[in-house]
Amino acid sequence: MLMGTSGCAGDPNTLLSDGIWDFEDFTTTSEDDNIKSLVALGKAFMTDATMEFQADSRYIMTSPLSDDPETGTWELVGDDQLIINPDGDGGTSTANIDVLTRKQLSYVETFNSMGGDTYTVTTVWVRD
Repeated sequence: MLMGTSGCAGDPNTLLSDGIWDFEDFTTTSEDDNIKSLVALGKAFMTDATMEFQADSRYIMTSPLSDDPETGTWELVGDDQLIINPDGDGGTSTANIDVLTRKQLSYVETFNSMGGDTYTVTTVWVRD
């Protein structure tokens, strides 16, 4: 994990919860056209979305295409594993943090396709 690449090293929990993140990008390593289409749809849905990791281990994610924000809990395991657990039955997400600085958060989730191939989806958030 790259932390503090611009001299802003600090506690990962503090870096996550110190402000509101703006959605930047979704990318995938998959070559499957269906998966690429789903990632493109997710990227469109997340355009102008925000994520706030609160100090009490709660999060709020808003999207202009959704009337209600998504809420749930978050947990950092070690310095580089992020677990996001939405309220309700949205399914827990486990990701490996690739970059965490004051201005950028990038994490990678690994999935298995129906055909048995493994691929990743990278999510990038930024803030001023």
